[in-house]
Amino acid sequence: MVKTSSLQRRQILDPVVADMLTNLEQRQVDLSLPRRERQKKSREAAKIRARREQRVTYDLPPILRQRIKDLAESEGVPASQVVTLALMRFLNEYAEGKVDLALFKQPSRSPRYDWNLNLPEDLPPPNPRNR
Repeated sequence: MVKTSSLQRRQILDPVVADMLTNLEQRQVDLSLPRRERQKKSREAAKIRARREQRVTYDLPPILRQRIKDLAESEGVPASQVVTLALMRFLNEYAEGKVDLALFKQPSRSPRYDWNLNLPEDLPPPNPRNR
């Protein structure tokens, strides 16, 4: 026999309601901050919203990520700009017919995609630059 005093009633909230409560609590915390901190937080949030349209996430092999990071650091430029340049050049070469994705295509088992690209496991070694 189970004692009723040992049973606890679980509170189950709709996820939307829970999110609203969390947002309300965060708003109250924000309102308790000094005016300058609230303004700073507001400016930071505005910057994040403004950049949202430019942000994207892709899965990349770790070796590729490291090579991009190393190149960006050695050139003193942001990694995102290195990747932007690389993608622009790739898309131009693809449009000009210089890149044939058919060479890499293999059938996909995913209902979402017809094909996967069978990419090499390793990147070729970096080319030494003549300076």
